[in-house]
Amino acid sequence: MKLTTLLVAASLAFSSLSVKAATDTSAYRFQAYFDNVLNSRCAAKPSESNAISRIDWALRQRVITNNAANWGKQFKYYPIVDFFDSSIAVICSYQVAPSSTMTLERFKRLADSFNMHTRCVVSPDINEIYARIDSIVNDGYITNDAGLWARYNGYLPIVDLFADRVIGACPFRR
Repeated sequence: MKLTTLLVAASLAFSSLSVKAATDTSAYRFQAYFDNVLNSRCAAKPSESNAISRIDWALRQRVITNNAANWGKQFKYYPIVDFFDSSIAVICSYQVAPSSTMTLERFKRLADSFNMHTRCVVSPDINEIYARIDSIVNDGYITNDAGLWARYNGYLPIVDLFADRVIGACPFRR
């Protein structure tokens, strides 16, 4: 009897080790930032339909949450999932930016050289700042990678609505 109880307890303990929580939106966004902006671990861009299929597959396999899948589709980041352990190896961008969209490299240079920091008065709630950055990405002013870099490094892109382009980047505190 004791042996049976011990075996059942051991099997339950080992089975609980294999259960993983699905990756949520904040972890998905952070890994996208890490994989694309910091390390450039992604090489080729699949078609949009292929990338969306990968996102949907990861959602069905419960590797990512529904909110993370929606964020991935909105901002064009898909997971590459390890076949054996269902972990996310890399999250890559499938965005193809038009030539008028500011790239990460150009945005970093602009943020470094923008000399009007004394005129930057950014005091809204951090969620409002993030929503503004997301809107600037969605409107095609900067790439997804530049938007993630702006979030994590504390820069709000400044859009000149008359010239219809990003003209500066104001630092903000998180």
